[in-house]
Amino acid sequence: MHSSYEHQARTPFNWSLTSTEKNGFQEDLRKKELILKAAAALFANKGYTGTSVREIVEAAGVTKPTLYYYFKNKEDLYIQLMDDAIETFFDIFDQAAAAPGNMRARLSKVFTEIYHAFRQNIDFLRLVNSMVYGPRGALPEYDLKKRNQQFEECLSRILRDGMAEGELHTADFNRVMLLLVGLLRSLQILLVVKPLSQNISPDELTKAIDLIFDGTRNKTA
Repeated sequence: MHSSYEHQARTPFNWSLTSTEKNGFQEDLRKKELILKAAAALFANKGYTGTSVREIVEAAGVTKPTLYYYFKNKEDLYIQLMDDAIETFFDIFDQAAAAPGNMRARLSKVFTEIYHAFRQNIDFLRLVNSMVYGPRGALPEYDLKKRNQQFEECLSRILRDGMAEGELHTADFNRVMLLLVGLLRSLQILLVVKPLSQNISPDELTKAIDLIFDGTRNKTA
């Protein structure tokens, strides 16, 4: 029997429980959190096809009936993991983008917060990137194209605010978009390949963003 918990708030990306409700709700969230976290680690390190339901429940310390209470099957679990990871990414993006300041300050805040989330959740970062770079047909179908478009729309809103405020020339819009998307992809790859070997400071990310805009401005001039 599938759980009716789909209408409730999803588990945060860092899987920390915030509910203080009684009547078993917090315990239900804890069990679901354990399953999601165990599955993410196994999928990220062994692959989706190389991970069995038995391994997931053993790693989570729950039973198979408990897993099937929350998820229809392994594919449903994978899809919910992807949804949770990506939706939390956009939550972080939206909160950072709403910070006060001009276009560059908001972009610096966005990239700093996203990079921090990536570093704290390497397994989930690997999981998402396996969908992008892994062999086709080895994973459940998931519409990442729609998600990429959503990200570009979010990013373009900040840039259009910058154009309206005179911080960015209209002719440079596409170039800056290309470079900022490339910066995000580079941060992901760096963390997947060398997870904790180095830490890029907020100041370095700000300088990288400044370099993109200053370089574009100099080229235009």
